[in-house]
Amino acid sequence: MPFAREAPSIVSVAPFYRKIAETVRYQDKQSDTPILLGVTPYHEFTLSNYVGYGRYITDLDVEEHSNVCVVGQDLVRALFPYEDPLDKELKIAGHPFKVIGVMEPLGQIFGQSRDNQVYIPISTFHKYYPEMDFPETIFAIIVRPVSRAYVKSAIDEMTDVLRRRRQVPHNAPDTFGISSQDALLDIYNQLTGATYLVLTAISAVALMIGGIGVMNIMLVSVTERTKEIGLRKAVGATRSNILSQFLIEAVVLTGIGGLLGLAVGELASILMNKYSPLPAFVPAWAIGVGVGISAAVGIVFGLWPAWKAARLDPIESLRYE
Repeated sequence: MPFAREAPSIVSVAPFYRKIAETVRYQDKQSDTPILLGVTPYHEFTLSNYVGYGRYITDLDVEEHSNVCVVGQDLVRALFPYEDPLDKELKIAGHPFKVIGVMEPLGQIFGQSRDNQVYIPISTFHKYYPEMDFPETIFAIIVRPVSRAYVKSAIDEMTDVLRRRRQVPHNAPDTFGISSQDALLDIYNQLTGATYLVLTAISAVALMIGGIGVMNIMLVSVTERTKEIGLRKAVGATRSNILSQFLIEAVVLTGIGGLLGLAVGELASILMNKYSPLPAFVPAWAIGVGVGISAAVGIVFGLWPAWKAARLDPIESLRYE
């Protein structure tokens, strides 16, 4: 790997081609959505994406422009639901390829499955796709630094190597782009952070409106039950007894609302997982926080009606019609 020798902070380099939505067919089954990757043997280690069973692409496959491929788990489920895909022949864009391996489950990133991919030797990819058809086909180089501490120096060394190889003048801007997983993670955190702020603001407004509604309901309840309150006080109930009664009622009311909201959220996450590529789930801590906040709303907005009920005069209450 000459590139790696010029950059001591880099331990592995994996150039690859990527073509979106290529047709893959086996017998009477077909998939039109897989991503086709033209890779080198170093791709597996560089990305830490390993074969589950079978073997990966080798240097000999690249040298001989072999028609071999490694498939992801999604393709196995779509094309080989009842048989072992190893040594089977499938067709990629009409060209025959022998399956030599199956990737381990890779999961999703940004809602896109990483298991819906098929890997072929980079030389074979270039044989069938000699012309770049951007943006459907792209070429990129992935590098793996010695460790996380070497990311910055690896980027600097890559920049220097690429500028020299592309003969970019000293004062001219780069004719290429470099990004790291940290940069992608920062972008993701910024997007999700902004979403969290908006949703938090909306939730706060919704809680305020709901709390006011609960307070109004409890005030009406106090008014309608004035005679009951007077009777309870006449037989010995204290202010704290009345206060506790109405606070508990307010907490139960908001708690039931919180549980209904959690049920709706759980149902929405199930439907999203089933009908969309975006992963969604309700963690256990969110359930606890949701119930706790609902109860807190009941206490805060139920305190004034409960205090009003506790301060009613028993004689006046018994006379109330």
